Amino acid sequence: MYALITGTTNGIGNSIAKKLLLKKIKVIGIDKSKNKVIKDPNFKPIKLNILNEKSVFNFVKKLELKKQLPNYFILNAGTNNYDNKEYFDIINFRKSFDTNFFGVINFISAIEKLNIKNIKIVSISSVSIIVPNINSLGYFSSKLLLSKNFSLLNFNKTNIYKQVILGPVKTKISRNLKTPHGIGGKIYRALQIPPEKAAE
Repeated sequence: MYALITGTTNGIGNSIAKKLLLKKIKVIGIDKSKNKVIKDPNFKPIKLNILNEKSVFNFVKKLELKKQLPNYFILNAGTNNYDNKEYFDIINFRKSFDTNFFGVINFISAIEKLNIKNIKIVSISSVSIIVPNINSLGYFSSKLLLSKNFSLLNFNKTNIYKQVILGPVKTKISRNLKTPHGIGGKIYRALQIPPEKAAE
């Protein structure tokens, strides 16, 4: 069994990869640079720009031709740029949106264009789409739109699209997040889990 995971260098993607490897599931790890953190014979690090639609398409097509298509596409790679602290920063908003939304949609586009069937596609999101951080509009907007798209994509019965909401999990992109007040704070504290638990 194969699983493809984007963003395995650290955080949630790294934890998920290690959990699957312990279960003897082969993992293809997609990152901006080759991940040399995980040392396991069943882990194959791949350098790929997930924002480049053509590169993603060619990569998925190559996997199909070699009959190495993963059973699971776990589309975890994400970024959380603070785009609304002192003023609304469209550049950081776009960076978040590009990675979090199009970094997932490019894989979906490749899977659908190649008419690949019986694949499970999982998108990882933070609880921030339920309790938004007002300093990170790009993260909230991209993940919320993705969840809406996934619900519609499930009308295509050949593949399964699922969004998993975790959180809050302490990772590099969330280290500066402050717990919200009121009911939002209660939800955050109730959902607090460590990164290694996110992979279960």
